[in-house]
Order: sequence, then C-alpha cells, then structure tokens
Amino acid sequence: MNEANVLMPRLFDLGMHYGHPLCVLQDKLKYLEVPLLSARQAKINGSAYQTGPDSTTTEESRVFMKENDAKSGQEFTYRDELLNRIYKFMGVVETTLQDLQIQDKVTLNIPEVDLQPDVNELCCSPETVEKLEQCVMSWQTNITVVLEEQQHKKPQTPGPLAEIIFWQERSSTLRTLSEQLKQPLVTKVIEVMTKTDSGIIQILEGTVAELNKYRLESDDNLRFLNTLERHFMNLATGANFGVILETIPPLMDSLQIVWMLSCHYNTNERMVPLMERIAWQLCERVAQAIDVPKIFKGKEVAIAVLRDAKQILDQWKISYFEMRAEIEESGSYSRWEFDRRRLFERTDYMASICQDLCNVLLTLEEFDKTFGPDLKSVTSDHEQVDGILCRVAELSLPIEEVDFNPFNICNLSSWKMIMHDFNAAVKVIEEEAISIIDQSFKTLRSSTAAFKMLLKFKHVHARQAINRHLMRKFNDVLIQYCKEVEHTKEIFETMKDKPPRNKHEPPVAGAITWSQFLFRRLKKSITSFLKVPEMRESEHIRTAMDEYEGMALTLRDYEMKKYDQWKAETERSLPLLMKRPLLAMIKSESHAQLDLPLKDVPKTPNYSKKNNMWFIVNFAPEIKEIISEARYLGLLGYSVPPVALNVALQEYKLIRHSDDLHKLVNRYHAALNSLDEMKTFMLAEQISAVQKEIYIGCISDFIGQSLQTVSKFESVVKHIQKYERDIESILQSIATAKLLKLPQQPDRADDLPVIKKFFEYIEKERTKTVTSLIKKYAGIGPLIIMIERLIKGTNSGRAKCMADYYHHWERKVLDSLITMLLRNFQAFNMALRGRTPLFQIDVILSAPKIVLQPFKNDIYRLIMQCVRECVECTKHIVRWMHGTCIECPPQQVDGEEELITFSFCSDLWQHPEINEGAHTVSQTVQQLLYSVDQYLHYWKYYQPLWERNKAIITEKFAAKKPSWVMYDNKLQFFYNIYQEAVREPLCKHMEVMHLNLEPLVQTVQEIALSWISSLGSLLNIPSKEDLFSFRDNFMQLSTTLKLNPTTFEELKTVLTAISDIRNMAVDVEMKLYDIQERYRTLAMYKFEVGQDELELKAKIGQIWENLFQEARQVDLSLADVKKSFSVVTQQKLEEFEEELTFFTESFNMHGPGTVGDDLEKGLNILGTYEMDLAKVVAAQQELAKAQKLLDLPISVHVDLINVQKDIKGLKQIYDVYEAQKKAKSKWSQTLWADLNIHQLQEGVDSFIKTLKQLPKHVRALPVAFFVDGRMKEFKESLPLLLDLKNDALRDRHWKDLMKRTGANFEINAESFTLENMFAMELHKHTDVIEEIVTCAVKELGIEKGVKEVVTTWENMKFSVMPYVKGTQERGLILGAVDEILLTVDNDAMNLQSMAGSRFVGPFLSTIQQWEKDLSLINETIEVCVDDGAAEMDVP
Repeated sequence: MNEANVLMPRLFDLGMHYGHPLCVLQDKLKYLEVPLLSARQAKINGSAYQTGPDSTTTEESRVFMKENDAKSGQEFTYRDELLNRIYKFMGVVETTLQDLQIQDKVTLNIPEVDLQPDVNELCCSPETVEKLEQCVMSWQTNITVVLEEQQHKKPQTPGPLAEIIFWQERSSTLRTLSEQLKQPLVTKVIEVMTKTDSGIIQILEGTVAELNKYRLESDDNLRFLNTLERHFMNLATGANFGVILETIPPLMDSLQIVWMLSCHYNTNERMVPLMERIAWQLCERVAQAIDVPKIFKGKEVAIAVLRDAKQILDQWKISYFEMRAEIEESGSYSRWEFDRRRLFERTDYMASICQDLCNVLLTLEEFDKTFGPDLKSVTSDHEQVDGILCRVAELSLPIEEVDFNPFNICNLSSWKMIMHDFNAAVKVIEEEAISIIDQSFKTLRSSTAAFKMLLKFKHVHARQAINRHLMRKFNDVLIQYCKEVEHTKEIFETMKDKPPRNKHEPPVAGAITWSQFLFRRLKKSITSFLKVPEMRESEHIRTAMDEYEGMALTLRDYEMKKYDQWKAETERSLPLLMKRPLLAMIKSESHAQLDLPLKDVPKTPNYSKKNNMWFIVNFAPEIKEIISEARYLGLLGYSVPPVALNVALQEYKLIRHSDDLHKLVNRYHAALNSLDEMKTFMLAEQISAVQKEIYIGCISDFIGQSLQTVSKFESVVKHIQKYERDIESILQSIATAKLLKLPQQPDRADDLPVIKKFFEYIEKERTKTVTSLIKKYAGIGPLIIMIERLIKGTNSGRAKCMADYYHHWERKVLDSLITMLLRNFQAFNMALRGRTPLFQIDVILSAPKIVLQPFKNDIYRLIMQCVRECVECTKHIVRWMHGTCIECPPQQVDGEEELITFSFCSDLWQHPEINEGAHTVSQTVQQLLYSVDQYLHYWKYYQPLWERNKAIITEKFAAKKPSWVMYDNKLQFFYNIYQEAVREPLCKHMEVMHLNLEPLVQTVQEIALSWISSLGSLLNIPSKEDLFSFRDNFMQLSTTLKLNPTTFEELKTVLTAISDIRNMAVDVEMKLYDIQERYRTLAMYKFEVGQDELELKAKIGQIWENLFQEARQVDLSLADVKKSFSVVTQQKLEEFEEELTFFTESFNMHGPGTVGDDLEKGLNILGTYEMDLAKVVAAQQELAKAQKLLDLPISVHVDLINVQKDIKGLKQIYDVYEAQKKAKSKWSQTLWADLNIHQLQEGVDSFIKTLKQLPKHVRALPVAFFVDGRMKEFKESLPLLLDLKNDALRDRHWKDLMKRTGANFEINAESFTLENMFAMELHKHTDVIEEIVTCAVKELGIEKGVKEVVTTWENMKFSVMPYVKGTQERGLILGAVDEILLTVDNDAMNLQSMAGSRFVGPFLSTIQQWEKDLSLINETIEVCVDDGAAEMDVP
C-alpha cells in the first residue's frame, strides 16, 4: 500500500479547468481525449506511419505482430469510429462557440426608444423616426460589412476539412444576422420605416435579400459537404493506409453526387479546388507516414508502407478516371473536364518517389540475399565479399542523408540525380559481383556447397543478372568435383598406411571405416549431381563419372587387403597370447625386462629406491584389440575367424578376471602410493607380509585371500590417515584461530567502545582462544602415540623409527602457528583498512593544536602492542623433546636464574613473514593516523579563533571607529563560524576510527561566542556614548531655544541653535538610524544591554521630533527681531568689501606670485599672505553666517575666490620648490668620492614629474615657470658632475677649472662635498668643463703610453750565449735581438706620435728624453752585433 501511495500519484497528470464551460469542454477534447486516442494509435499501429521495427526483428516477432494486428483490427475500427465522433462533437462545440462570438460581434443594436406605442404613433414622432432611420442605416451598414467580409474570407488550411469549417462559419454568421432581423423589435422598426416611406428601407431590403441568398447558399453547401465529412475525417485521421484506401472509392461516389445535385459545386472552378484539397490531404498523409532517412532501418515494413502509399496515390487517380467514365457513360450530367495537373501532378510525382524508394529497398534486399553465407561458402576471398556488402550498405547513404524533401516536386532534378547515381552504383556492384563469382568458381573450396548454392539461387529471388550468371556455373562445379576426387586420392595415398580413426576404434576396422567414409562422400556428391537436368546435360559429367568409378575400385581393394591381413595374423598369434600367465611380479628397477607395453607398468612411486615388489596383470592388450576388431568387423559385414569368434564370446569372463586382478593390484598399489617415504619406512614389516601373501597365491583362491591381506594393510593405512586427519584438523583449527577477535558492531556508532576498551576486549578474547589452542595442541602427542601403537605396538612416544615422523609434525605445528599469525595479521590489517568503524576516539582542542585523546603515539603503541602480544602468546605452546612427541619440561640455562621453557615464540619472531606482517600493520596504522591528521587540517579553518589575541585585535578594530556595518560584518563572520561549527558533524568516520568531535565542536562554539561577546561589548560602548551624547545635546539645544534674545549676540546664539537644528536634521536622522541599527545588531546577536539604554533608544526619536518642532516655532516668533538686526549686518558687509578690495590689490601687486626669479622671497611672504587670507575668510564666514541666520541673500565675493585659488596653486608650487631645496641641501653633504649620479637624477626627475602633475591652471602661473627652470638647470648640471668624476682629472685640471670659473675650494677627498660643486653653478660653465675633461682624457692616454714604454724597458732583458768554434770556446756573444729591435722601432714611433699631439705639454720633456734613450739603445745594439760578427770571422 505504501508503494502504491508513492507510485500512483506519479501516473496521473493533475490540472484545473476554469473559464467558459464550452471552452473547458473544447480544451478537454482537444488536449486530452484526442491526443490519448492518437497516442494509442501511434503506439499500437505505428507500422502504418513509421518505418516500424528494426530489420533484425525475428520471424516469431513478425508472426506475433500479424496475429496482434488481426486481433486488434476490430479494436481499431471502434477507435476510429470514436475518434471521428469526437471530431464531429468538437465541430459542434466549436460551431456553438463561434455562434456565441458572432452574436457578440454581429449584433443589430436597438435604439433607446420607447417602441411600446403602435406604428402610427411612432410615425407621428419626428424625433423617433429620425432615430429609427439612423438605426436602420447602421443595420444596413453592418450587414453590408459582414457580407463583404464573408466574400473575401478564405479557408485557413489547404485540407478538405478546412472547406467544411469555412462554410460552417459563414453559415453561422449569416444565420445569426437573419435571426436578429426576425426579432419583434426589429420587425416593428422596419414597419415604422416602411410606413414613413423612408428611402433607406429599400436599400435595407436589397441588402437583406442578398443576405438571404448567401445564407441559403451556405446552408446548401454545408449540407452537401456534411455528406463528405466522414470521408474527409478518414483521410485526415485514419488509423492506417488501409482505411484511406477503402475511403477513396466511396469518397469519389459522394463527390459525384455533390457534382450532380449541388448548385455550387457544379462547375470546374468550384469543384477543382475541393478535389485539389483532397489530393493535398492524401499527399500530406503519405509525406507524414514516410520518413525517408528512417525507412532503411526496417526494410520489410518500409516496403509494405511504400507500396500502400503508392497504392493510395494511384487509387486516387484510378477512382477519378473510373468515376469520369461512369459520368460520361450516363450522359445525364456534365463531364469531368478538370485540370489534371492540379489534381494529379503532385500525387503522381509522390507515387513515383514511393516507387523509387521501394525499388531501392528491394535492390538492397536482393543484394543482401545474393551476398549471403551461401556465396561466402564457395569463395575463399571473404574480405572482397564483405567489401561489396559495405558498398551495398553505402548505397542508401545519399538517400538517408538527403538534405531536401524528396516529396517536394521542386526537388525533382536533385532526386533524379540521386537515383541516377544509385542505379549507376548498382550496375558497378553487379559487374564486380559477377567478377567475384567468376574468380570464386575458378577456385571453389567445395563442389557440394557450390552445387547447393546454385540450387538455392535457382529458386531465390535475387538480382537477375547475377542469377543468370550463376546458372551457367554447373560445369565449374563438375570440374571442382573432379579436383576433389583427385584430392581424395592424394589423401588416400598419403594416409592409407596410418589412417585416422575414431576413439576406441581398432586399427583394421578403423581403416576400413575411413575408406568407406571417403567412398560415401564421393558417392553422395555425384548422386546429387545426377538428379539435376543441367548437370546431366553437362559436357563434363562423363569425366566426373570415370574419376569416381576409378577411385571407388581403389578403395574397395584397400578394404579387402586390410581384412585378409588381419585374419591371417589373428589365426597365428591369438593361441599364443592366450597361453601367457595372468599375474606377474617385478621389481621397479627391472620392469623393462618383461616384454609388456610400457603403459601397463605402473609408475614408480616416491619410495622406488626400496626393495618392494610390484605386481602387474599380464593380460595382453592384443587380445582386447582382436576382440574389438572382431566386434567392429562383424558390424561392418565381414566374417570373423572361429578362433577369434571363440575368444570374443568369452570376452565377459576374461575381462571379469582381469578386472578383479586389476582391482586387487590397484588397491595394493594405491595403499603403497598413499604412503610417503617416511611412512613406508615405518610400515616396512607390514608391506613385506602383504607382498609374500600375494606372491604365493594361486588363481582359484588367490583373489579372495589376497584381498583379505590387502584389506588389513589398507585398514592400518586408513587408521594412520585418520589419526593424521585428526592432527591436521587440530593444526587447521590452530591455523584458523582468531587471536584478534573484534567486538560485535553496535547498532549506533556512538556506542562504539573507546580504543582502550576495544583492545581490552581483544586481549580477553585472545586469552580464551590461546587457552583452547593449548588444550588442542596437547592432544597431538597422544594421537601420534596411538599411531605408534598401530605400527609398533608400544606407547612410549620415543620410537626410533618414528623420529623423523615426530619432527615432521613438530614442523607442521610451527607452520600452523605461522599461518595463524599471518592470517590474523592480514585480517587485522584488512579490518584497519576497512570502512567499518571499530572504536571511537575523542578529538579535543589543546591550543594551539587539535589533538586526539589518547594521543597518536598512544594509539600506535596500543595497536602494535596488540600485535606483539599475538606472537608472545605462543610462549605457552611448548616444544617437544628431540626424537619424541613429549613436551619438553622447563630447563636450567647457564647464566639464567629462572627455568627456561622452550616454545615456538623465538622461532616465530625470527620468521621474516611474521616480521613483514607486523610491519605491514605498522604501516597501515601510520597511514590511518596520517589520514586523521589530514582531516584535522580541515579544522585549521577555525584556527584563527584561538591563535589570534582576541583582546588586542578587538581593541585595534575598535580604535578604527568602524561603522555598525563593519561591526555587523565582523559579528556576522563570527556568527557564521559559530553556525558552521553548529552544523559540523559531531562525529566522523575515518576508516576504522570513529572520531568523536563533540568536545572540539563545543570548544569552537564557545570561542566563537566569546568573539561575538567581545565585539558586541565594543559596539555597545560607542553606541551608548552616542545615544546619551545626543540626549545631552538635544537638551542643551532645547535650553538655548528657550532664551529671550535682547542683544544681537543672544539672537545669533538662538538663530545659530535653530540653524544647527535645521542643518543637522539629515545627519541626526542618519545617526539616529545608525544607533538604532547598532542596537538592532546587538539584539540580533543576543547581546544584553542596559534597561536605561533600551528606554532611551525607544524615545530618542520622539525627543528629536519635539526639538525640531520647537525650533520651527521659535524661528517664526523671532521674525520681527531679525528684521531689526538685518540693517546692522548690511553695514558690516560694506566694511568687509572695502577690506577685501585692499587685500586683493596688495596680493596682486606684492604677493608671492610677483617675485619673478626671487623664489626665496616668494617662499617667505607666502606664509604671511596665507595668514592674512585666513583672517579675511574668517570675517567672510561670520558675515555669511549672519546673513544665513537673518535669511538675507548670501554675498558671493569673486575676488576672494580668485585669491584663494591663486594662493592654493602657489602653495603647491612652493611646496615642490621647498622639497627640492631640502633635497639639494641633503645631497650637498655627500662627499665627492661618494657621488651617486643615478640617485640625483631620480630625485630631480621626481620633482619635475610632481610639478608636471599639478593642475593646468597652476602650471600656468609665472612662479611655476621659474621653478621648472631651476630644476631643469640642476638636471642639466648632473652630466657635468659625471664628467668631472672622470679619473683622468689631475690637480692641475682642478686648478685650471677653479681659475676659469672663479670658484675657490680645497680638493680634499675627506672634506670635498657636492656643496662646492653646486656653488660653482656648473650649468653656466658647460663649455669650460667639457674642454678641461677632454684635455684630461687625452693627456691620460699619453701618460699611459709613456708608462708602457718605461715599463717595457725596465723589464727588458738581453740574452748572452757562449761562442764555440770547433771545440774551442772563444767567449760570449749577444743572442738574437730581432724582437728587441722591433720593440725599439715600435716604441720610437709611438713616442713620436705622442710628441705630435697638442696635449703633450706635461709629458714633453719625458718623451724627448725617451726618444734619445731609444736612439742610443738602437745604436748600441748595432755596434754589439757588428763586433760579434767580426769576432766570429777571426780564424
């Protein structure tokens, strides 16, 4: 029921009707009933108007659809009948509404005249007659207008139903007018006008006659059209094309009746438009039903729809001509000689389009049938066939993607082009298909498949050209058959020595069966060929028959040869095989010595190195093969030799004995195979006894006795295996034990245990589990002792032969413990990685950090301690003594006072997987805690609440005197934080941790509220002060208003108070509003204020209103007093204007703007004029105040305004000048060595920029020009400073500079400042400075050149070498001097060049001396060289 309450309302559309009842009914029929039936029509019978289901519709679905259509045919009839009646009823409703509307629009107004007297009395009243005459004239005008409107009116839509609606509206309109003319009052008015012989009555009668004529015509036409309405409705709303097809013939009959009987529709001009509307309706239905891009999705349904559409369009034309013939045959009525182009041009064109589309679909279907699986079965080139299929699929793309309406006759040429391209593409595909078929039949894969395909295409409707071509391919099939015979012969020759055979089929019978299979395959094909006349008449049939007969004889000879060979071999070998012994015993090492097939020798087990005996059933497989051959050959119709037949008849007996022996041997071998080498060693005595028992047995009672012995041995093995399973069960329970059992999940997350209780529960459950495991472990030893009792008959637990067995199980215990710990670690790790919360942790604020309680380190320690305790609990599982299954007692170990219990714990701690598992848990816990940290970072959003000093911040904020809006923003900010904290969840699931956020949330809320309280207190303090200040101010003003002025000062005091009240009205209103908003803000954030404040806040507005009213009353009462004091004020004004004129003249003649280049003077007197101006302005303000108080016109002093404007501009200019002056003074203290020219340039540029940024009228003042000139001069001198900073300048240059500029200063690096340079006014000596700097630079170059020469020759060295002639050393001679001579020449040339410079003055003597020295050096070198040469020439 709950589901119904939820779902049922969704299935109903609820609405409400309101308005005129007929309009409501019309809307209900139009928007509810008709769409409902139409939607059902489209849903149930959509195939008539759409492309229908997809082409993949199964045959079953098509049958179901046909049955469904047949069952619902009658339902459609009822639906169509109901839909037609609804449309008729809608027409009646619409007609009624139109009548009502026409009655409102077309109404003959009755004059407001008393028409109760008789006609004669009315005729005697001229006024009445005149009014009635005007009324009749208006009637005649209205009727004429209506008739003209109806004559010009046309049907609204091109369909036939619009014709009926048109005549219904005309009939209704004209009928309404006629009925109004028959009203008693209208008739009486007409009688009065007729009796008065008014000329208007004759005009009215003519108009009424014309009205009646048109009304009768409308009624007559409507009567005939009503006979056609049902047919028109079928054309417009028929369920399918079948209804329309059935409607056309009776429609044509009805049109004939209308043609014969109607007075209107009896001419071509009136009948053709009606029939043209019918043709339009048919074309429209076809165009709506056929969606060209979608017809290719369901070809079968689309073909049916297209055929029905074409049939409808053709039936329209056929019915027309049939009816035309009937009319001509009758000869009683006019012939139908209508304009056929108007009636059939579009229908014929659309019929041709339907035919084209149908042909396209049929062509695609034929191609699909042609290139189906049958054609692929005979060709090896599937890709080529698939390629043609893709091209076939692409044939429809131009039609599917057509961008115009094919049914529009204007697109005829475009459509013809598409169809031409389609037909051309079809022809190309046919030619390519024929080419593929030719190639395929040249390389056929199967003649049978090709033959079946040809037979199928013989009866299938496919492309005619391809079909005809395929029917010529029977010869190719026979050629392929001959190839298949040859291929079969090759297969036979290749595989006849080792033919393929079925599973379990003997060799000879299998070979014969294979040969018969080849024969039957060839025979089946040739037999089917001979049944077809085309094949029998083929020229290749004889060749195929010869090939077939030759191959059949070869196969027959092969079968007989195989049979004869088998028969002879069987008669020879079968008696020998029957004499062989049935059971044999071998050793595993010598099993190959027996002449037996390897498959009958059992696999060597793990204990094959032991001297155990194996038994085999020596039943020859050849005997089974001979029995099988005999059975299969008998089925194939061959005779079996008697010896083989005798053995085959004893098959059951032989097989039964063989199977019993196999079971015995298999049980023995299975028991041995179930033992590993360790158990084999333990059971060596029992195995030996079983082997002896089997070895001495005989065939009569051998099987029974041996089975008893093997059963006893199996019983021992099974008991051992049972005890081992019990031990394995114990070990499995140990391996699956849960040491980390988690508490049950509570229903509510808040009920989760805290982390300490969580691990206490795990510890408690682990203790129980470990106690249970200790008991189970203690039961393993007794079970092993019971195995010892079975094998050895002792209960010691110390059997030497079982020492390895004890060690084996002890190792298994260790493995189980390892598995147990790993499983628990893995499960615990998975639980920690899961999404289900296991325990809860409180989150608290420990300012300035948000921390967990307990801390993260404690959580990590608790979890890892739990993991460690899981390993430590294995200390209670005690190891066995060596070579036994008895627990080891505590032992005394050297260096230890307490006894040591040997357990598995130390081994487990050393195991790498255990350590890795614990490490994995550790990493998981760290990741979990890291994710918690990441989440807690989110709470840093609230961190400013407790990190910032609330008292300092709030005091700084209050010191800025913010508005209540700013307070509201702040309060809103913290209130929003509070609200966000309220909305914060009180808990958070962080994987397995349930974080309890309630303590943190409460703390954040409390801090946010404390901020709100502090800000509220700060807002309340100024609010309270302002509130009480306003009260005191209002009271003081009220006291002032109560004064009775007797002097002008007292009057000024009162008037000032009144003026202040008026001027402060807006401010007071805003400030009072501000105060109200402050207190509203405090109330909104629930800040408590004093009761006296609330009371004063409530009445402060009224106090102000009373004060304002009092000021108005006092002002009115002082009107006479103000007049007496106005004369005094006017006298003071005249005196002020004289003073102002004197001040203005003084400013214009001697002010700071008239000083010219003497800016210092202007700067000094600017302050004086500023003070004088302040006094003048104060006097002007006092006068203006007095004028305002006395309601006098306030004087405007233009001169004063101009002076104020000029002084303000001059102030700005002199401020720039003064700032530049101070900066220059500061720069002048800079040492010349510390000169930073870039700093000076930036400074002066900033002052120039500031000056340029002043308003235009300020920069136009003369003083601005002089200030700008001063700064530009200073800027121009800066490059000169940079030049004088050049390192080339020497003292002589500075002295020359002082001499030429007239300046005098001491050049000392420690005291020489820029002040000296500024005093030189460098901009006046630009040329002198440039000349001195240039000279210094040139002299520096000469100085460097001279120094280089001096340095070169100070470091120059001559090489001296011994001179040896023969073996005798004859002294020293000068070495190579080429480079030295080259240096001498170069330096001499350089010195000569420097000596020719005009800047050589300071270095001239030095250069001349070095020229002499170099000349002397050159001569000395030449002499030395000559002397050396002479000495070498001496013999």
